[in-house]
Amino acid sequence: MLPYTFYDYPRGDIDTLTKFAIFGIPWDANSTHMQGCARAAPLKLREITSHLARMTEKGHNIEEFAAADFGDVNIYPSLPDKSRSNIIEFVKEFLPWKSASLLPIMIGGDHYCTYPVVKALSEIYAEKSQEKIGVIIFDAHLDYYDKWLDVETDFHCTVTKRITDLPNIDPKHVAVIGIRDADIPEYELARTDGLYWVNAYELYPYDQLQNQIEKLITYYRAKNITKIYLSIDIDALDGAVAPGTGYTLPGGLSYRDLWLFLQKIIQNFTLIGMDLVEVAPDMDLPSKLTQITAVKLITETMAFITEKED
Repeated sequence: MLPYTFYDYPRGDIDTLTKFAIFGIPWDANSTHMQGCARAAPLKLREITSHLARMTEKGHNIEEFAAADFGDVNIYPSLPDKSRSNIIEFVKEFLPWKSASLLPIMIGGDHYCTYPVVKALSEIYAEKSQEKIGVIIFDAHLDYYDKWLDVETDFHCTVTKRITDLPNIDPKHVAVIGIRDADIPEYELARTDGLYWVNAYELYPYDQLQNQIEKLITYYRAKNITKIYLSIDIDALDGAVAPGTGYTLPGGLSYRDLWLFLQKIIQNFTLIGMDLVEVAPDMDLPSKLTQITAVKLITETMAFITEKED
């Protein structure tokens, strides 16, 4: 049993009626250079919530959100296929889908953890209806290698490509925002597949940020996409804001920029799930800035959703 739950929310099970289903995937075996310890983030982010204020920036009481903590998926680092199937089974079978408009929130783990979650949700929604879903990813990297070093197909640097390979996900319905480190093969493959991406430099100055937010909304509306899965790699943020990650880079989004993006996405689309990945607590500052920022991004997004539905 976990020593902490996220913001002391009750522990959830298949019979729990809730809006937000929080769970962790303590898995970082799919990192290319194994920098940092992202597998510790699900526990550490829960732990740090016991020391944080209970109110969001716009005055919502975090304790009053309809949320439960469903613990962590069982991960076997030496058995990647088993771990991947455990994640898919957890999302499809152990979360309470009888709850109206259930919204899973996953805390990783490296970014590869996103793939089996999106796979499970794409299958769930394909069974519910024929409505298409989109995926919006905030990341410093495209993560669009087909094979890392021409061998590895299932790494955090291949996650976006693996998502677009899913039968229920059109590559043209996937967007990556905040790119500032990508390889030539990734760019070439992304262009061929019709991936939507925005480089970090295209978000500045401020009027360009607003313009890119509106362009993203218009893009998905034109494709009749109303349901979105949201993935936040913490390295989308500037390294000064989020140093506690294995692949931090300069020139990224500020916290406020991302906050505005999230607010507009929630206002215009229905979120079907989200994750926050790649926080490495062992690489963070003594102030735990990265971990606090990660928690705030989760709770502020929960607040945007609650505000919209009230």
